[in-house]
Amino acid sequence: MSGTRLLSRKAPATEASDRPELSLADTSPTLPALLIVAHGERGGAGDDRLVHDVAEKMRNSERYRNVQPCFLSKEPSLKSAFAGLSPGPVTIYPLFMSDGYFVKRAIPRSLAEADAGHDPETYPVEISTPFGLSPHLPNLVTDLAMNTAHRAGRAARNCRLLLVAHGSKHDGASRSATHKLATNLAETNSFAGVEQCFLEEVPFLEDRITTIKGPAIAVGLFVGQGMHGAVDLPGAVENSGRSDILLASPLGHSPNLIEIINDDLTTPAPTGG
Repeated sequence: MSGTRLLSRKAPATEASDRPELSLADTSPTLPALLIVAHGERGGAGDDRLVHDVAEKMRNSERYRNVQPCFLSKEPSLKSAFAGLSPGPVTIYPLFMSDGYFVKRAIPRSLAEADAGHDPETYPVEISTPFGLSPHLPNLVTDLAMNTAHRAGRAARNCRLLLVAHGSKHDGASRSATHKLATNLAETNSFAGVEQCFLEEVPFLEDRITTIKGPAIAVGLFVGQGMHGAVDLPGAVENSGRSDILLASPLGHSPNLIEIINDDLTTPAPTGG
């Protein structure tokens, strides 16, 4: 988790007991509140089920006075969720694959809008490392890819691994996070090779999926079941006409994903450097 960032906000207009969506633990300022922040899915299932499942798991842990899922592109928004919290520390968990624009700019801007003009030490806010930078992600991706190969009757070590990320023409965070993950996975020697491609920057998915040497396993680095993971990637694999490219299950289908998030939230981030 990242270091504490002090933001401010006024006390809510209503008491916690008047807001039925909050748990009784919300009245304890000694426990942090937790906001699970995602972009908000478009296309695909479009129900943001993963965000709600993560929030439910954290709520059941009883480590937080309040746990709420919220979004940057839809309601409940981060701004409204933050505005409804009772006084005390707040942890923000970004359910994003990198620490790019949304984590470094959009989330702080939404918090600033909720806080503007109030005592800066009323609510200490800690923004955690986003999911895509979790030290556990390489193992999760490896398990997904190996299970995919096993179901197809192939040996993972004979398959190339293709990591498919969003990418951006304006921000290098997605590329950087994907490159780091690819490097970590290559060092395990679990696959015949590890390559990467993107939806919005070179090398593009459509180009790489036609040129990669098969057999290969494509893993989408997308959170949830929105348009990119449920439509764009499967469509590209199908349109390639290649039977030697296997499509791994979405990250959100991993039985270990929520436990990884739970561990990331409970394990202090390394200090120094």
